[in-house]
Amino acid sequence: MTELQVLRVLVLVSAVVAPWSTRLFVALPRGWRVAYGVGVVSVAGALFGLPWLAVLWPIFCLGNLAVVLAGRLPRSLPELAAAVPFAFSLVAATWIVGGIHDLRILGYGPHFSFYAALHGNVLGWMLVGAIAALARREGPRQRLYVAATLVCFVSFLLVAIGIDVSASFKPIGVAGLTFAIPTAQIVFLIDARSNRAAFTAGLLAVGALAFTLGLAWLHQLGLPSLGSIGSVRAMVAVHGVVNTLVVGPAMLWAVHRYVRTVDARRASAALVGA
Repeated sequence: MTELQVLRVLVLVSAVVAPWSTRLFVALPRGWRVAYGVGVVSVAGALFGLPWLAVLWPIFCLGNLAVVLAGRLPRSLPELAAAVPFAFSLVAATWIVGGIHDLRILGYGPHFSFYAALHGNVLGWMLVGAIAALARREGPRQRLYVAATLVCFVSFLLVAIGIDVSASFKPIGVAGLTFAIPTAQIVFLIDARSNRAAFTAGLLAVGALAFTLGLAWLHQLGLPSLGSIGSVRAMVAVHGVVNTLVVGPAMLWAVHRYVRTVDARRASAALVGA
């Protein structure tokens, strides 16, 4: 299996999983699942033989953002934080279309385009999405989650600038992500410690992210790393696979389980109080 084939599969997996973060922000409207199904089929078809279908995915992502924003611009920092992961989804969708059609966005070909799309879907839409969902909920940790989400957004921009404009910005962006995401995850683990399922999934996400961040820093600093596995670079075969299959989905599920449990307890307490 070539590296490009691995990237195509990972992009498809990320497109299947990431949109489910929407239910952490709003109740899924009627027709959402149909639109989601059409979107996923369009990505699969575009990646593996019908490239013209790719245009449907950005349309779905744009509609998803409109659902979360409820048709209006963010009016507070928590609302702005909530929009961040869905902004990443649009950026990732652009890279997916660019990679499928080899549009050479910023001069980059399919490999880099799909790698950028994975960062947008997995780290931006899934992982930061989980943190942003917590940022939207009122509570003693809300400001921390809001700050972490916005730091992640700025850090991603710095990484992008570092790749395409000035390399000196990239380490700053990577450092910001290295600090903001694990900090938010650890705080979440503290909050979720009484929920065994959510805590376990969150702990898995933290451990897996620590591993992939270590690989990223080895790569960033030019130190010896895993090299290649067959014809596929380790940063894709290991870093990309672990992030896509473990880090993003585990954190997303952990937050969903935690939020559902907390809401159920609040509803029960409200009924007792009434």
